[in-house]
Amino acid sequence: MDVVSLDRHGPLGRFEAPIESDYRRWLELHLVPLVVALGGTSVIAWLAASPSALLLAPGDVDLSVVVIVCWCVNVPVLVAGLTWVRYSGGRYVVEFATFGIALTTVDSILLLGPAINADRMTYLGAGMFYGILAPLVQCPFRHSVGLAVLVFTLALWRGLAEPLGSTSPVAATAIYVTLGISVLMIGPAMAWVSERGLRASYAAERTIEHQRALIRRYAPSSVVSRIEHGDSSVDQPQRRRITVLSSDVVGFTAMADRIDPEALALIINDYLGSVSDLIEGHGGTVTEFAGDGVMAIFGAPEEIDPVDQVRSAIHAARELQASLSDWSRSWYEHGIVEPTSARIGINTGVVSVGTFGSAIRATYTGIGLQMNIAARVQAQAEPGGILLSSTSWHLVKDLLACSSRGEVMVKGVHFPIALYEPAP
Repeated sequence: MDVVSLDRHGPLGRFEAPIESDYRRWLELHLVPLVVALGGTSVIAWLAASPSALLLAPGDVDLSVVVIVCWCVNVPVLVAGLTWVRYSGGRYVVEFATFGIALTTVDSILLLGPAINADRMTYLGAGMFYGILAPLVQCPFRHSVGLAVLVFTLALWRGLAEPLGSTSPVAATAIYVTLGISVLMIGPAMAWVSERGLRASYAAERTIEHQRALIRRYAPSSVVSRIEHGDSSVDQPQRRRITVLSSDVVGFTAMADRIDPEALALIINDYLGSVSDLIEGHGGTVTEFAGDGVMAIFGAPEEIDPVDQVRSAIHAARELQASLSDWSRSWYEHGIVEPTSARIGINTGVVSVGTFGSAIRATYTGIGLQMNIAARVQAQAEPGGILLSSTSWHLVKDLLACSSRGEVMVKGVHFPIALYEPAP
């Protein structure tokens, strides 16, 4: 997501249209736990309201309206709404919260109050309760304003319909002014501040997600995930037995020399992105790109049994070889029309893995002779072929049929390396 598109406009800090829709969905998911909690407690409260009225109300009061409103209207509506919120993934939770508050406001002030012969202070209390409840569930500002007007109008109308009794006109006026300020100003003001805060939180989360996505382009996803969770072990070199996969596209450099740099950049990004996803899907960690060449390790930072390391590396290598022809078809339009294939070498051994470099720039990789052997094994493979070193082969020889390809001496290694090719 483009960070610039998170710019906010207007007093509420609204986003551009596409981002505003995403914010609405984010808000729904954000409000679900709160609305479910308040809705659930409201169901319990309305279930208990009728028995409480039977105990507290005078004996000559007809409570049938109370039972009907509480048990036949409010509870079924709340239960139906909560069920919808749960099974719809939070869709329209804002509308449900607004409707629930409006419904209980109307029937409390117009039906329940007269049914129990409530006095004006009860109406005023109900008005303030429902007026402040709307911001508490973090309804959007516009919803809160509408609820505040509804609450205040109903409470004022019912309150004025009651006789003053011992309350003086001055005191009654003061009470209604206080109610009006509380419901019409404080409630929406809380909602306004809350909505701006929610929008700021949304923008911050999306910005962090964008930054994390950028970071994952410079470091393996498994390493980034550990760092995000506070695991600093990836920063310390560790002696670890791992399996290394080295891959290189045959003749790619010669093919690339014939196309434009812009087209080459598109091809390289497409290929390396696809290879990275493939390797990570098999539990590997990409540690190095060198042109079209890829180096990956299995067994770090996540520890994996050595046998499973080799099996995962072979599965990744086979899938890479099988997918390369499909990937390369999209390169035709850029001028690379030759059939493409890769050489892949796999080696297992003990290396030092961790973050290496300076305080300014570093990379997560493995260091040691075994990394070099994997590259040398890869160079011995036929186009489209996969070769294992003897150390990798010994781990899977009872699980996978392989054929010997003899021994070779390679540069930088003072002993011969036995090579094996997995059966198709």
